[in-house]
Amino acid sequence: MNNQQHCNKWGGRRENAGRKRTCIKKVPFNRRINVNVLNILKKYALLHNITETEALESAILLQSNIDVLKGDKVMIIAIPTENGKLCPHFGHAESFTFVEVNLETKEILKTEIKVPEEGISCQSAGWISEQGVNLILAGGIGARPLGIFEQNGVRVISGCSELPVTDIVKQYLNSELITGENSCSGEHSHCHGHQHQHKHQHHCKHN
Repeated sequence: MNNQQHCNKWGGRRENAGRKRTCIKKVPFNRRINVNVLNILKKYALLHNITETEALESAILLQSNIDVLKGDKVMIIAIPTENGKLCPHFGHAESFTFVEVNLETKEILKTEIKVPEEGISCQSAGWISEQGVNLILAGGIGARPLGIFEQNGVRVISGCSELPVTDIVKQYLNSELITGENSCSGEHSHCHGHQHQHKHQHHCKHN
């Protein structure tokens, strides 16, 4: 049986694989892994004659080391956007803007606009969580995406104003972000309206 036959299933074992430790340090990983990433790991495992489990563990360990080096200084913020501004309806956005920031220097390091292949809806929360996001800045957001973000350990600040992405992020970094009520809160999973005038406002501060 050739190496390809040994590695044609995720988690497959090579001959004598039991005699070798697959990873020096076990690293917990509680996030879903993107299908594209899994396919890359499978090819890497086949190319380097290791099991797919070994490739996965190595990738997790590498990401863990990167996170340690970054510490709490760098984070990724995701914002549902439309025409360069925050979209008031999470599930109705035309794209999602991912902004990497340095909390210590209050700098914007990188900005990237993405759209999931299956299109945008309230179900996009799962896809966003897979992008390594730490925080969501949104206007109105329903109970379903809120639940998905909570399960994935992603913080959400709702009730944000329809401002340009850069302005929203800078307000957050400078602890000047003013938010109102989440117009999509309640039992419904989809957003049905947005109130532009909020009676109750408060300032959001980050740690």
